[in-house]
Amino acid sequence: MNAIRRRLATTAGKASTRRYASTEHGHHSTASKPEPLGTGFYVLAAGIPLSLGVYAISRPGADGKPAALTKLISGYSDLKDRWATRNLLHANMMEQAAFEKHLFFGDKGSAHVNLKFPEIFNTGSPYNVQAGQGARNMESLVAHYEQLNAEAEAKKAKALAEKEG
Repeated sequence: MNAIRRRLATTAGKASTRRYASTEHGHHSTASKPEPLGTGFYVLAAGIPLSLGVYAISRPGADGKPAALTKLISGYSDLKDRWATRNLLHANMMEQAAFEKHLFFGDKGSAHVNLKFPEIFNTGSPYNVQAGQGARNMESLVAHYEQLNAEAEAKKAKALAEKEG
């Protein structure tokens, strides 16, 4: 086994040796490439006429007219008033929304349970009613559901008071 391993190691060593294509023993030199002017030159070349143009439009006219740049800037001056109006309207809407929210959350609501169709409790086959199961007094049944509703409202009010407090 060692003999095979040694042979594989020497074969791998021979395969990884570096061979050079040429037989010369000197350094190879390549032809020089032309170098471009670069980005900085083009930025400078474009910046000079651009700055002269900005200077020219920023000067007032000979007859006292305001400069074109001044006219452009003053065209946006009315935005300040427009934004002030928008902010005032937004503040008024937010105050109204807060008032309505407090109005609705502060209301205790009605304690009355509206049973739209109380006779729903009497529907069904009269033959499936077991002894003592029938609801003869609807007032006690309505009172029972009003009590359940009042307890649920009390729990909600308590939870709301704990959340706010």
